[in-house]
Amino acid sequence: MKKCFECETTEDLQEHHVVPKSRGGTKTVTLCYECHMKAHGRDSKGMNHSRLVKEALARAKARGVKLGNRTNPKETREKAVKAIKSKADRFAIKLSPILSEECSHSAMARKLNMLGIPTARNGKWFPSTVSSIRKRIKLLQEEK
Repeated sequence: MKKCFECETTEDLQEHHVVPKSRGGTKTVTLCYECHMKAHGRDSKGMNHSRLVKEALARAKARGVKLGNRTNPKETREKAVKAIKSKADRFAIKLSPILSEECSHSAMARKLNMLGIPTARNGKWFPSTVSSIRKRIKLLQEEK
């Protein structure tokens, strides 16, 4: 059974890089959350996460690595919206055989919840959710 290297507790264990991963470290020791936070505290040889991330980003920039897409944020947003809509369309198509049944949105929401079928975000079905998906299916069918 694993235990914290410092205080020997067996709860809330995490792996701590002895040499920070951003500086090429590969070896880890097991620490509990509290001891891990102490190891990364402001008084711990400057090894806090904020400083380590800033150092790693500076080294990447010095190597010529492009960080993020700051040249065209509108294009980046458009791609993200397109990907989200595409995922929603695939989910709607997958459920279209069930959702095409003739019943109210409330009855369909109850049925989907009873069958254990989660929403796209693994949540509970509501009449409004069923309505939205049915509208999406109708739009997709009209586009064909």
